[in-house]
Amino acid sequence: MNKKYDVILVGAGPAGIFAAYELMLKAKDLKVLLVDKGPDIYNRKCPILEKKIKACPKNKAGNAGCSPACSMTSGFGGSGAYSDGKFNITSEFGGWMTDYLSDDEVIELIRYVDEINLKHGAPNEITDPFTKEVFEIEKKATAAGCKLLRSEVRHLGTEVNLQVLKNIFEAMKPHVDYAFATDVKDIVVEDNTVKGIILANDEVIETKYLQLGVGRSGATWLSKVLSKHNIEFKNNRVDVGVRVETNDIVMEEINRVLYEGKFLFNTSVGTTVRTFCQNPSGHVVIENHHGIMLCNGHSYSDSKLGSKNTNFALLVSNEFNEPFRDPNEYAEEISRLANKLSNGSVIVQKYGDIKKGRRSTAKRIAEGFVKPSLTEAVPGDLGLVLPYNIMKSLIEMIEALNQITPGIANDHTLFYGVEAKFYSDRPKVDNNFETTIHNLYTAGDGAGITRGLSQAGANGVKVARAIIEKEKRA
Repeated sequence: MNKKYDVILVGAGPAGIFAAYELMLKAKDLKVLLVDKGPDIYNRKCPILEKKIKACPKNKAGNAGCSPACSMTSGFGGSGAYSDGKFNITSEFGGWMTDYLSDDEVIELIRYVDEINLKHGAPNEITDPFTKEVFEIEKKATAAGCKLLRSEVRHLGTEVNLQVLKNIFEAMKPHVDYAFATDVKDIVVEDNTVKGIILANDEVIETKYLQLGVGRSGATWLSKVLSKHNIEFKNNRVDVGVRVETNDIVMEEINRVLYEGKFLFNTSVGTTVRTFCQNPSGHVVIENHHGIMLCNGHSYSDSKLGSKNTNFALLVSNEFNEPFRDPNEYAEEISRLANKLSNGSVIVQKYGDIKKGRRSTAKRIAEGFVKPSLTEAVPGDLGLVLPYNIMKSLIEMIEALNQITPGIANDHTLFYGVEAKFYSDRPKVDNNFETTIHNLYTAGDGAGITRGLSQAGANGVKVARAIIEKEKRA
């Protein structure tokens, strides 16, 4: 790692990766550094997934998590590296880039990123969202009061997604400097122009351009750093809910026709619930968010690695007005409570027990017809964790989904909690995602601009192109 670069990209998730890739292709003379607090793609290993331990390790201070960072959420590939690699080609969901760019430009950027993935090993198969079968599902959804969001979906699977990332890593390695296990403490700003970054060891690395694409796990850090430099924010929401797990056979039609069903539902208490990250024959997993254990899910392209269950998230959107301005802290406190009640893990509860108002026990879980893919989850009562409006919203949504895919609301369906999606307060940026500090750009999920692989990657490409255009005019 040198002391001076033309471009530094903080965060090696999709925004950082595809910004670096675009600069490698179209600005070969620029010296580029990609920094991340997590490991490189070859050293992202979770001891829980490897069956070495059952819960995240704790340091001497009692904080849970691997060092230097959780491999599930940090490192090359970002938090999406261990996802099941669903690449949605749509501007209808997956972020708010259309607040800054036209629908056509967003789709062009997404397809451009998709072509890069294909070049590096992504499968050619893609879903068609406009078939007669999709129309029939949409008709049932409409009758149930749900809205189906259509999208072409390219499913990579966790193992293929990791291989694609390895191929991209190797392609960029001769042209882009990497700095992994490297924590960025602050940024350097002089005369309202970015000048560099400050590492945790107080080392300063100079740069002309800086992109902060730190992901959801870095959202709180981003807010603190940019607020210190007087950048204005738009207060954003946070999503809180559960990971649902049921038998594959219940979800067979949606799995086969859509692969991932994206549904929205407006509840009687004024909230909006969405389905997210559906994983046929998948596994529920734990991810570590700054010492807080959260639920997530993934699935493999290879059916031999799969389970007999489908999992997906049900997320309730929570928006806040004055005087409260910390939606991420709200979700973190709820999640910490679930961790306390499960002794550092997450809670699992049968839907039938939720309806009966009682906690699930190990015996009742074992007697159920849905076998938990996350065996580390502790049977308990989500009603002691989730606020009334959130729990009521989840129940109304699962009952609505039962009209679309009958059987999803049976007593044996499992709810794991808590699952939360954190977003930064969105910094004030222009149509090139440049902040009010010259040459400082934000991108991706952590900046509240995107919420998914495709738009995050597209966001990085757009920033890279903006930097290239600035250099041409210089």
